[in-house]
Amino acid sequence: MPFPFLSPAQVRAARFPRRRGKGYDPAQVDAFVLRIADALAGRTTLVPDQVRTIVFTEIAGGYDQRTVDDFLAVCEHQLRSGHVPPTTLQTGEAVLAVKLPRSPNGYDRGEVDAFLGRAAAALDGRGRMTSGEVRHTRFTTTSGLRRGYQVRAVDALLDELEQELRFRGR
Repeated sequence: MPFPFLSPAQVRAARFPRRRGKGYDPAQVDAFVLRIADALAGRTTLVPDQVRTIVFTEIAGGYDQRTVDDFLAVCEHQLRSGHVPPTTLQTGEAVLAVKLPRSPNGYDRGEVDAFLGRAAAALDGRGRMTSGEVRHTRFTTTSGLRRGYQVRAVDALLDELEQELRFRGR
């Protein structure tokens, strides 16, 4: 059976069942999964052998080892192949169609909207943007009465945009 290719956002969203007996320490697994997602997004380097040889502490009520091991095998294969899958953000229209939830403590909507407008133009060939530019983008946060966009939702969208640009070789 061929291995599926996962986006960094899918890796970040991975959840594992817990065991009644001993299982992998959830904090250790979650931290390592975030490192894998960052490696797939091109933000850091992670050698596939590090994924294969990682050892987690076992604790009562931890994550099911088999499920975690199977997931890590998929991630190792993908890191070894260097494959970056395409995303659903293949056009500027797709970027602009994303509805971001609002939050009292979120990213400034004007800044995010302006950035996404530039990203949409770049995807449609009317501008230039690199995955590195997306990775290093920072937005002002709002508080109080000025509602911004939910941080987690914007970050997930940026992960996908960065992945699409990497897929295109930018």
